[in-house]
Parts: sequence; C-alpha cells; structure tokens
Amino acid sequence: MCRTQATRTVTVGNPEGIHLRAATLIAKLVRSHDARVVLQKENNKVEGTDVLQILSLGTSEGEQLVLEATGNDAEKVLEALAKLFDGKFHEDDGETKTADG
Repeated sequence: MCRTQATRTVTVGNPEGIHLRAATLIAKLVRSHDARVVLQKENNKVEGTDVLQILSLGTSEGEQLVLEATGNDAEKVLEALAKLFDGKFHEDDGETKTADG
C-alpha cells in the first residue's frame, strides 16, 4: 500500500472567512478521499474532518493555512481543497455546491 504525503498552502479568499458552511464543505470533501488531512494555522493544527476544529481556527479572509495530507489520495484531496479555496467555497455562485461539482 502506497502512503503518499503532500503539503499545500492555501489562502482564504472569501470575505466571511471559514464559516460553518465552508468548514462543512472542507470536512465533507476530506471524508470523501482516502487520506488524512490536517489544517494548520500558525501553531494550531486540526483534523480536516472535524467541522468544529476547523471553525476553532478562526480563519479570516486573507489568512493562509497549510494543508498536510497523508494517504493514497493525498495529492488528489489537496488539489480538490485548493480548488475549493480558490473558488471561495462557491460563495460567488449563489448556490450550495459540493467541492467536487
């Protein structure tokens, strides 16, 4: 079994920062992949599947997070998360979407 490790830095671009809906999208996306993801802001690290832990980071617009993934889908999940962050959690769409769609 191949266990890949990958890291990526993302910037929160939406004005509301990471709020409940955004944290839920992150956790749902991570759960759909075969990888463990940890989000890091400064010295605080949280599990990417735990909505409350993600919210506890208190991440605002313009702040950066380091995403660390380990597992078979490490690269794939980080790519999907980067798209989610780049798309500002679909805030501009006026719709609720999953990160995959």
